[in-house]
Amino acid sequence: MNQSIALRMNEIVKFIYKKQSLILSMLLLIMLSSCFTFKVSDRKIENKFRKENLKARIYYEDYSGKRVRFIASKKIDTSLPTIIFIHGAPGAGKDYFKYVTDIDLNKKANLITVDRLGYGYSDYGKAETSITSQAESIYTIIENEQLDDVILVSWSYGVAIPGKMNYLYPTISNNLMVAGAVSPKDEKFFALGKLAHWKATRWLFSKALRVSDREKWTHVDELTKMSEDWQHIKTPITYYHGTKDKIVPYKNMEFIVSKVPNKLLDTVSVKNANHFILFKNYDLIKRKLLKVLDNTITQ
Repeated sequence: MNQSIALRMNEIVKFIYKKQSLILSMLLLIMLSSCFTFKVSDRKIENKFRKENLKARIYYEDYSGKRVRFIASKKIDTSLPTIIFIHGAPGAGKDYFKYVTDIDLNKKANLITVDRLGYGYSDYGKAETSITSQAESIYTIIENEQLDDVILVSWSYGVAIPGKMNYLYPTISNNLMVAGAVSPKDEKFFALGKLAHWKATRWLFSKALRVSDREKWTHVDELTKMSEDWQHIKTPITYYHGTKDKIVPYKNMEFIVSKVPNKLLDTVSVKNANHFILFKNYDLIKRKLLKVLDNTITQ
């Protein structure tokens, strides 16, 4: 075998090897994607809460012909304050189960988490990219259950939604916003996200991830539409952001400070923290929620 043939065969082997690696990577991506449906059935939720000595209540509210699922840790008591937890993208109401099953929080408030439109059991797989529509859909439970003293907790992509809710519904009592993607000019895009966006590779991803992609690609326009709303908010906000957040840049803190009236805003920079403050700094967030609840109850 001469040298040129040997080199050619070596190139062919390398090409096949590279293709095999690509195929294996794509198969792995498909398998992983199928796990990210973020869906938990009503029955599984009831069983999980039962283990925590809680009786979960599932509420389905109608919004423009779509069903929105809310998960509460107990039957709603209108004499108590209510905390509503709003997830990011992708995600689902289950992301907040640690908070919703917390014994101390349950003693003081109704705890409700929501599957936002497009996720979980709220019109799953059909993206609702309008922040206004997302806000209105979550408000349905506040209106239908006649809830007072409502506190909104949000994270990441979800933070802009209570921002809009506060603008539309000034009766909201308080807000905890964590690592919010709120600044149009500081929206961060990732190369992997393009795979969920391209028609040729979109099929590799679960419906939840495709919904997240749709939201991501319209987010700058949606944030721009509501950029002036923040200055008209009349509800207190406590805003947390990690200084080492590589997913949603810390510069979003600067945007919030520049837009929200100073008298209503309390900012907390969490030194060296990443994007997952809500979960890794659980005690920090819980302490603040208990303080807000105590102030609400004594008023």
